[in-house]
Amino acid sequence: MKKLLAITLLFSSLIISAFSQTIKDAKPFTLNGEIIGEDSGKIVLRYQGQSKYIMDTVSVKNEAFVFKGNISEPTRAYVIGKANDLNTTNFYLEPGVINIRLTVDKFNEFKMAGSKTQEEQEKLNRLEKQLFMRINKLRSENSSKYDSLKKAADKVVLNKLKTSLDENDRRLSQLNEQLNKIRSNFILSNPKSYVSLDLLQTFDKNEVISNDSLKSVYNKLDITTQNSRVGNIIKQDIRKKENSRIGSMAPDFKAIDVLTNKPVSYSEFKGKKVVLLDFWASWCGPCRAAFPHLKNLYKKYHSKGFEIIAVFTFDFNKKALISAIEKDGTGNWHHVPFAERYTEGPAYLTKDDIYENYFVQAVPLQILINKDGKIIGRWKGYSIENEKGLDKLLAELFKEN
Repeated sequence: MKKLLAITLLFSSLIISAFSQTIKDAKPFTLNGEIIGEDSGKIVLRYQGQSKYIMDTVSVKNEAFVFKGNISEPTRAYVIGKANDLNTTNFYLEPGVINIRLTVDKFNEFKMAGSKTQEEQEKLNRLEKQLFMRINKLRSENSSKYDSLKKAADKVVLNKLKTSLDENDRRLSQLNEQLNKIRSNFILSNPKSYVSLDLLQTFDKNEVISNDSLKSVYNKLDITTQNSRVGNIIKQDIRKKENSRIGSMAPDFKAIDVLTNKPVSYSEFKGKKVVLLDFWASWCGPCRAAFPHLKNLYKKYHSKGFEIIAVFTFDFNKKALISAIEKDGTGNWHHVPFAERYTEGPAYLTKDDIYENYFVQAVPLQILINKDGKIIGRWKGYSIENEKGLDKLLAELFKEN
């Protein structure tokens, strides 16, 4: 089985807020709650507001509580009671009056009325229930077998365990395909549902389906869901994937090199250099594990016209970033941010930012661009196979005439 290491990114502070609707679109909601077994205390409601996440806290009195607020469309919300998983759950909040009944230490068994979107989610839950039971059973078996694998010394026992784990992985893959089929059918059968929208975003972010398929399904959604906050995120991701896939001409960008404080743009290299965009983060182990190999490639090909532009993603600590660059010995490369001012919020994103035109959901990610500006290679995660793929293309590009 191919070993590939990658860390998924959640650009929530950027993306979730970027397409929030204006306050004039907001409609009121009231969440009336009952907690069986809890006379007093505090309870928290967390949900996406107009431009940021809202974390609201109210008091529980006589097993009851009330939350009030404003939202423009259905959104997933979380209620948090006592600080443990038994007293935390999530559901769909939407404008209007909603009633929820919770039981202490059994929040996931809640009963709700007043949320049409939550009713749609429960319909999907029923369709998925049997599959999830089988998936969870196999995962539990795998966990036990991995524990046994660590303790086993006999080669015959080891081989049997590995064979069994491989078979379980195959069965899990088949079950996940069935699960995705159920979800795809749900999306197509419920084009107005915000549950469908969230499912499609999961397909989008995890790259479960091709970008062409994603675009096709998105176009079948109702216009209201297409124009929603999440709908706009998916639309932008489709565009970014088209921009940054193999065969596309690499979009230009402008950024400031964190080491030299000088501007860097792709256009200055187009027609002159082969460029590798290496998306990484100082806190990402797999990203930094790839650097020794990249350093060897840089040493081998730089004089022939090879450049590396390291794009740091979600690195808020400049001191840690500079320290990682110095420790890893990558100061010869250009180091630029994914978005120049992303820590300041979506209002500061610009069309020049790399974020604006390149789809990046996990790091490390490497994109190879030839001298003509065409993307000819794209590798997600760190693996020996990915290194060999990059080696092969560079050898072809810089072969001796």
